Amino acid sequence: MKHLFTAALICAGGVFLSAAAFAQERREIPEFRTFGEPVYKAHAQGVDRFLAEFKSAWGEQDTTALMAMHAADVEWINAYARIFRESETLGTFLEKRLFPAFDPSVSKMEAENMTTISIRYLGDDAAVIHMYTDGNRGESRVAGEHLRRTHIHLVLENQADSWKIAHTAIMDAR
Repeated sequence: MKHLFTAALICAGGVFLSAAAFAQERREIPEFRTFGEPVYKAHAQGVDRFLAEFKSAWGEQDTTALMAMHAADVEWINAYARIFRESETLGTFLEKRLFPAFDPSVSKMEAENMTTISIRYLGDDAAVIHMYTDGNRGESRVAGEHLRRTHIHLVLENQADSWKIAHTAIMDAR
């Protein structure tokens, strides 16, 4: 009998989890939220400046500025599962393949549409930024939507009071 009760709870929990998972599958974006607290007020201000600089550099397709924002040993994975390690390799990809493949207006639109969903502070030397953008770097596979939604996760590390991207994960929300 005890196992039946446990199984019933698991099933009931499964229904609850299924309903919660169903709601999460929609393309609804939650309100912005900060998780944790920056150890120093200057860190929050630094992350805000970093985001503004990142958006500007992306919108201008400024590979030099973007690479200055990355740690030398960065790891970057995009929505097509291209993985790059080391800032030099990533810079070459951006400069020679990604940016030339699209009109500069594409990156500009993505930068203008970048919206931060959350920032999570991890101690005094790390932060995770989750943002998304809608752009036309490829077709949306969602019926009725002409812009493709892309989520971007940036893991930042504080190196000598300067935020650097240590890891990027990009997810295509199709």
